[in-house]
Amino acid sequence: MYTPQRLFGEVQPSSDILTHEPFLERARLQREQAEDGSARLALGAYVMARLIDKLLTLTAEPAEFEAFRWQLEAVRRHVGDLPTNAPETAHLAGVVAAIPSSGPAGPNLWKGLTAYAYFLEHEARLEESLEMLTLAARAQGSEISATDFTAYALFAGRLNRQLARWDSATQCYSVAEDTAARVGESVSLLRSRLGRGAVLRGQGNYPAARGIAEGVLHEATALGLSSVQVMAYSDLGVLYSLQGSRIEGLQAHYRAFQLTVDPVEQMRSLGDLALGLYEIGAYDAARIAFEIVAKSQARVLVRLNALLELMNLESCVGNRVAFERWRAAVQESRECMSPSMRVDYYYKLGTGLARFGQVRRARRFLTSALGLAEQHKLNAWYFKVEDAIGKLSQQGEEPEAALQTSNFAEALPVREIELGLREYATAAVV
Repeated sequence: MYTPQRLFGEVQPSSDILTHEPFLERARLQREQAEDGSARLALGAYVMARLIDKLLTLTAEPAEFEAFRWQLEAVRRHVGDLPTNAPETAHLAGVVAAIPSSGPAGPNLWKGLTAYAYFLEHEARLEESLEMLTLAARAQGSEISATDFTAYALFAGRLNRQLARWDSATQCYSVAEDTAARVGESVSLLRSRLGRGAVLRGQGNYPAARGIAEGVLHEATALGLSSVQVMAYSDLGVLYSLQGSRIEGLQAHYRAFQLTVDPVEQMRSLGDLALGLYEIGAYDAARIAFEIVAKSQARVLVRLNALLELMNLESCVGNRVAFERWRAAVQESRECMSPSMRVDYYYKLGTGLARFGQVRRARRFLTSALGLAEQHKLNAWYFKVEDAIGKLSQQGEEPEAALQTSNFAEALPVREIELGLREYATAAVV
């Protein structure tokens, strides 16, 4: 019942050279950029993954077993020569050390692969993370418990959602929900529902996504599940803002920020809160919040999003120097962007350039954003970018007019939030 095939499909033949292709692609890109150490890390991951493929299909034939042992020694030598100061090296070394030279794979193998998958997600290498997660599930095989299977399903759903693979994400979340309901795991069940809601939000169905998030918040509050409350408040903060309820959105994000105890997740909540502050024209408070996130140890995608918003904020207030500074910072990490983030980058770059009067360049970047949104079926983004291009064609009108400070910015809840952010920033510096 709890098989890897339910989540990841049938295994490709190990002789297929395109198996684990994302690692080969990373190696190629790093070679082109003369990053030899990074390229060898990617190749290390590739040969390690191929070795595990062979391990999982190994038969008792002496010749095949001897070939496997030779390949294992070759992989050990490669990993032993990797840069010792790279965190990824430690993950690869740990996984390779767990590969047995004889006998079946033990739990250290799939646990090491799962840890490596989390590392890759943290580094915004989503397709590579999905490759390692698939290997982890395959390595655990018939020993997968209902709890582990649900965790795999939630992880796979999140990765597929970030990659805009909506059908795969929905399937993973549905499998996770069914399994969690069967064994009575309330946290996993509610997280699965939030995942399905996030897919709907990504596809532009805000009312349905809001209904799911509000229902989950109600259940999580009744059950006293604070971790799920944080997730639900965060989702609602985004949805309220998308639907125009600005104060409610800020309050939801602030509540998530208050309830969060994990530092990484706290930065994610702070980034969402900063976006809401920007949208009502509370620029100084938004800048403080975004800079805190950008300088934190949060996940790559969270920090990247903060940089994108800082770039957008400075173009909004007319600060060309700051706009270019943040643009350069974003440019360094373009290869780590998910599809929706690449659309966001081109959109914000295009609107920023339009605000500074560079209409021709703005149209080029907006057109790139439109093509990406269509390719990845990002419906909400597609219509937003299409509207921006239409406005730009109307005698050079700005595709997204700069927001003006509104009465919302002076509302008591907003003033309290701004004061708290200033205190937080001061404490962080000290």
